Amino acid sequence: MSLSSGICAQLYDFARTHNGQNISTTLNGVDVRIIQRHEDADHILRLNAANYRKNMAWFRLVFGPSRFSEDGHAWQIRRELTQSYFNKFDREKTFQLASHYATQAISSLTKTATASDRIDDAILRTMTASVLVENFFDIKLEATGIDLSILATFMEAGSDYSFVPHGKTTDLYRNRLQQLPDLRRTVLRQLGYFRDPELPQSPLLHDLLAADQREADRIVLEHELMTFMAAGAETSAATMSWACYLLALYPEIQDRLRSLSQAFWQSSHPSWKTLASIAPLARFISETLRLFPPTPIVARYAIEDDNLSDNSVPAGQNIMVSFIGIQHDKRLRDNPWQPDITDSRAQIASGDTTAFSIGPRVCGGKQFALLEMITFLSIFLTRARFELTSDEPPAYLWKSQMLRQGGQPVRVVEL
Repeated sequence: MSLSSGICAQLYDFARTHNGQNISTTLNGVDVRIIQRHEDADHILRLNAANYRKNMAWFRLVFGPSRFSEDGHAWQIRRELTQSYFNKFDREKTFQLASHYATQAISSLTKTATASDRIDDAILRTMTASVLVENFFDIKLEATGIDLSILATFMEAGSDYSFVPHGKTTDLYRNRLQQLPDLRRTVLRQLGYFRDPELPQSPLLHDLLAADQREADRIVLEHELMTFMAAGAETSAATMSWACYLLALYPEIQDRLRSLSQAFWQSSHPSWKTLASIAPLARFISETLRLFPPTPIVARYAIEDDNLSDNSVPAGQNIMVSFIGIQHDKRLRDNPWQPDITDSRAQIASGDTTAFSIGPRVCGGKQFALLEMITFLSIFLTRARFELTSDEPPAYLWKSQMLRQGGQPVRVVEL
């Protein structure tokens, strides 16, 4: 098991054994402060964000500079490049695309049900990537020739470096690093499709290509596209995988949500506005993100001395904010280990807020992701039943997002 996959399980252990407490530990030979208190995460990521720079040197080395890895001016210009498209995305188009590709995905999942008792994550990845690419680039995913399995393999190999403190490596990591160049070249070559001068340019692609030509900004189209795919497609695919697991684990919740979904799609004018207003469906997505945040941790580095609620932070301290710990805090909800789709008063550290991070570097595609996922969910529930095939607790796999090792033990049965 890689360090990054192993730490996912460790974060859940910390959330149980040191609930609501920050922890000092050693990771890869480096002292690290694990933040599990929401008030301290808010201080680090929002109130005093200027004192805590991103600590992602290895991630940048593997995937290249992007909005995800950069700070300061480099982050700002990348944010300005893409954020307006996330802010003004076409909700009706997203709703229609998500409905279409969710229908295709559920058909594929039900066809494989007789041959497998596991969810095929590749089907979910194709679904989310199809919506993303067609929505923002007006191109069908299959037309690009991008092999998502190669991209996923590269992300898995590169993601081993997500939690490696700067300057510390082992023979394992050096050996894995040697495997990356061939994968990287293949991925970059595939993403080079978007440089084809004969390709119709959507507004976003036009702006990305123009930025790529400005040498001073050091923006590389393929680097931005890799991050775009990881943040915009992999996150939603991972969340929907965990959603299928929770539906199977809690059949009474599944039945209630199915009734709401069927009523919605049988109404005279189903629309994205109406769907987004169905509170139990929205809360289920939020609870999925809370229980199984696709990005469970963010790494920071203290620039100057600071103080948190429980202790001081010296300059140079490695910080890891655990969304698993924050979102399972017993101070904020009675039973943080089970989904609650009621009208809970516990709004602090809900999945639809903290799972997308906090402060100025909050995920720019949050609203897009929430709309497409509630649409996916409603289609899934209307067309299939989800049955648990194993009661074994999850073993975690870090693959740019937190997945389940071996896939979710869920059989998808057509209704």
